[in-house]
Amino acid sequence: MYKMEDRTTIQISEKLRRELRVLASKRDCSYQQLIEEMVSVFKELEPGRSIVTIPKRLADKLRVMLKDTEFQSISEWLTFVVRLLLYEEFSGDIKTKDLKRVKQKLMALGYLK
Repeated sequence: MYKMEDRTTIQISEKLRRELRVLASKRDCSYQQLIEEMVSVFKELEPGRSIVTIPKRLADKLRVMLKDTEFQSISEWLTFVVRLLLYEEFSGDIKTKDLKRVKQKLMALGYLK
């Protein structure tokens, strides 16, 4: 855990503190864990980016799947997949056979229906 000298105090409203505690309890985690997760999200969020949420179980599966790949994060992988799908939508250059194969693989993984 953290030592006292590693801590910094910030002041937030009591209303916000209550809301954060409720969120932590809904996620079955500690208030400290919730704050740490929020900080990690903001570290990853760069200007010009948006947050997309996916179910936790799906995210957990993706983390395992991406462990030994070139993708550094779920966000990076999802960006790749969405760009691929958009390319398919707006480009006639992609081969139908290749597109079907990609779609089938994404369906088998549960990303498309």
